[in-house]
Amino acid sequence: MTDRPLFGLLLALVVEGRHWTRVRWEFDDAACARVWQFTAMGIALAAVLIWLDGSRYTALPSLLSWLPPLLFPIQFIQSYGLRDTLPLNTFSFLARHRHERNQRLGLIEETPDFNFGNVLFAVTMVSAAVGSSSSNWLFLPGMVVLTGWMLVSAGHGRLRVMIPLLLVTGLLAMTGRFVLEKTEEWLGRAGGHGRSGFDPNFANTLIGTAGVVQQSPDIVWRLRLAPGSAPPRLLRTASFNTFLGSNWQNQRVSITDFRDLDTRLIGEDPYYLLNEHWLGNDPSLLPAFALRGAAAAESPLPLPGDTAALRDFALDGVEQNSFGTVRVFPKNPVIDGMVFWRGGNNPETPPVPKEDLRIPLAERETIRTVTDSLGIRAEIPLSLRLARIRTFFHHEFRYTRRLTIRNPSYRVDGATAISRFLTDSRAGHCEYFATAAALMLREAGIPARYATGYMLIERDPKRGGFVIRGTHGHAWCRVWDADAGLWLDFDPTPPDWTASVTVPPTLRQRLGDELKRLREDFFLWRNHPDHRLAISGTMIGVGVLLSVFIAHRLWRSRRRLEARSRVPGYEGPLVRTPLHQLEIRARRHLGERPPGMPFARWLERLRPILPHDRCLHEAIALHQRLRFDPAPPAPDDQQRLVQLAEELGRMLKRVDKNQRIPPHGAP
Repeated sequence: MTDRPLFGLLLALVVEGRHWTRVRWEFDDAACARVWQFTAMGIALAAVLIWLDGSRYTALPSLLSWLPPLLFPIQFIQSYGLRDTLPLNTFSFLARHRHERNQRLGLIEETPDFNFGNVLFAVTMVSAAVGSSSSNWLFLPGMVVLTGWMLVSAGHGRLRVMIPLLLVTGLLAMTGRFVLEKTEEWLGRAGGHGRSGFDPNFANTLIGTAGVVQQSPDIVWRLRLAPGSAPPRLLRTASFNTFLGSNWQNQRVSITDFRDLDTRLIGEDPYYLLNEHWLGNDPSLLPAFALRGAAAAESPLPLPGDTAALRDFALDGVEQNSFGTVRVFPKNPVIDGMVFWRGGNNPETPPVPKEDLRIPLAERETIRTVTDSLGIRAEIPLSLRLARIRTFFHHEFRYTRRLTIRNPSYRVDGATAISRFLTDSRAGHCEYFATAAALMLREAGIPARYATGYMLIERDPKRGGFVIRGTHGHAWCRVWDADAGLWLDFDPTPPDWTASVTVPPTLRQRLGDELKRLREDFFLWRNHPDHRLAISGTMIGVGVLLSVFIAHRLWRSRRRLEARSRVPGYEGPLVRTPLHQLEIRARRHLGERPPGMPFARWLERLRPILPHDRCLHEAIALHQRLRFDPAPPAPDDQQRLVQLAEELGRMLKRVDKNQRIPPHGAP
């Protein structure tokens, strides 16, 4: 489900390999604590790298999907240690410190143990649930099968009730998932939203809604000017041509309105051309700026109205519709590239009079009255008409983010929100100004559209360039200049509106800005082609050194076990008996002897796999007599024990090596 099947299979084979081999290591409480500290540091490091390497919205699911391999060292020391459980204080520094203190003081404290495999199983199920392929139809059936397998293998009671209940739960989950997917599909189709949440064909506004305009102060994009280039003032994300009383939409709502941008190889660099009929020779000679920010599939790029070309963006695709909206399908969650503008052209198609001159019937009377009062119907230059509208709004209206105009349904006279804005309140935010100006221009016979995007307001003197925040979101007009055959940006909003979004940043905002810059810059640096080889080599080197270190520690632990089993420093037949020769062969069936378990008691665990236990019983009795009986041994006891040890060795050769052995500590 996480698109890492081979890696998962390898980990599964290692974990289940404990059932196929009797090789064990001794991991004491201190070793368990060190492994947990190492694991916790690994999880923390992975969390930082994942957070730096992608979107904050996908960081947590990505971390959860990596938790099973990150927790693998803990499972390894349980699976291949001499104990089948882990002490609970392994995971708490305070609990370990208290336990050590009690030991120093001679106090008795019982440390509870638990099976970490249950934790790993639950974490693995959660990891699969948030995996990128968890939408596959195999997920829920696989979850039901694995959970049932776990219950059966654990010998859970009341299986006759649990298994049918599990099947019913799985069927209900599959039904609920199907309903949710269909509902989400229907809602997405009805709303027309892309995967980024951006809709190029519909713009919700706050026209006719009372309240305070709320926008996020978080950084959305960063812009860095090319040497000798002037900054653009407005960066458009979308244009719309039909006003619906409170919202704007486009008449061309078909998905086929988008087309892939043409590319042209100029010199050694490929360019995306926004106008297929552009006659320029080299976009690199135009003013340019670098644009950097986070993007999802179908995210719109904020671009000047006369953008000519794009370059250096790592994209799977880039599309443009007839209104000039450019949306991208990025390869990575953070993109960076160059934008070239002032190419003397427009990415939009020319106006359609039936669409770009339409005025809603409810607005016509008020719009006509205001337009006539300004005298912009007369045959005067377009620049003079725009100047009169701008002067009208700047001198007689007030910008405010606290809106008081409500929908028409709240008034008996039926006056629209735009009519009240033009005649009564004369106060509003950019959506009111842009909408009213577009309708007034249409009344004067000038095609106009409603545009959304950002205004370039905030400089970043410390790093150079500009910062674009959510609070810099803006609305204005696109006006058709028939003489030049171009669409022009026209912003009728009073310029003092920028003062409301340039307040000193809070400490939280400054910290958030720095973290966002760090995350995006690190991601782009890490994924740069010039750095990939060095980073890969460093990671491989660290992995090799870590593997060598772990292998060395395991080898030393194994050597300590073998040395202890040889009982160094002791001599004489009363310490080493012929029965000790069976230890190596018995270890193949029983695993390592747990710390503190007597040799004779350990050998008694061979009883279930031997054809009969008379030989073993006699051998253990002789072994104990030779070692611990203060009376001198009988002359033939030593020889008899040699015969019994040889007989037991032959029995073990014939024993089925797959015979199930009782767990440690079983009689």
